[in-house]
Amino acid sequence: KKAVDFTGALDDALLAGRIDMAVHSLKDIAPANRWRNGLEVACHIGPRADVRDVLVGPYSSIAKLPKNARVGSASIRRQAQLFAHRSDIIVVNVRGNIQARLAALRNNDVDALILAKAGLDRLFSSGRNENTPTPPKSQIHPISPEDMLPGVAQGIIAVVCRSDDIEMRSTLRNIDDREAHISAAAERALLDIVDEQLRHRWPGRPPVAAYMWHNSEQKWNLQGLLATPDGKKLVKTSIETEADCTYKAAYELGRCAGKILMEKSGPDFLDGYT
Repeated sequence: KKAVDFTGALDDALLAGRIDMAVHSLKDIAPANRWRNGLEVACHIGPRADVRDVLVGPYSSIAKLPKNARVGSASIRRQAQLFAHRSDIIVVNVRGNIQARLAALRNNDVDALILAKAGLDRLFSSGRNENTPTPPKSQIHPISPEDMLPGVAQGIIAVVCRSDDIEMRSTLRNIDDREAHISAAAERALLDIVDEQLRHRWPGRPPVAAYMWHNSEQKWNLQGLLATPDGKKLVKTSIETEADCTYKAAYELGRCAGKILMEKSGPDFLDGYT
């Protein structure tokens, strides 16, 4: 059964004029090279939610999963980093919404799941879980970004509108969150550079991760990662900039980080994996 492309459906509705704005998890929006012309992110809703991935199930960490454990995930980014820690893991491609993925765990189709903490937190806080079985919080184990770097713009809610809708763009910019916007600008610029350079060698979104945050000195730090799907090869970069970083500076920082990843990985990094 083919998965429903909710993001694409909303893009179609926007471009057709049936709606004037759409709310997305920014991580679900395609890289610029693959996104529809005529649309733009007009604002970033803040503050940014928890960026971490979580291991859901009875095992408290990746290290404590049993040998040959079946872990459900549809994300090639998570798969690659999981394999980098544990090559014995069996990744099961579990798709659908959060409830469908949790059902796979309840039905023992997998031993554990890896999900975005932000999505689970929204499920618990919205009240939608009243009639839907959810795991006890004792079975939700956050994974440190040092162990699994988050997806690009994970935890950021974005509002999209048509690029030519000047009035809507102006209105939405009044509620734009500066810190979420800066993080998104850097992380998506990194993704766009990597995706552009790999688009003729890789069929979909590349196994890339990025996270821009304030470090202990209150400076901005951008970390990026590119991996092979089997986790056997990973390249990383980390760049720091001042606390008063502008949107343009964040964008240029992301582009720089993306170029560094491509230089480190080399032209044959993903050969044999398509």
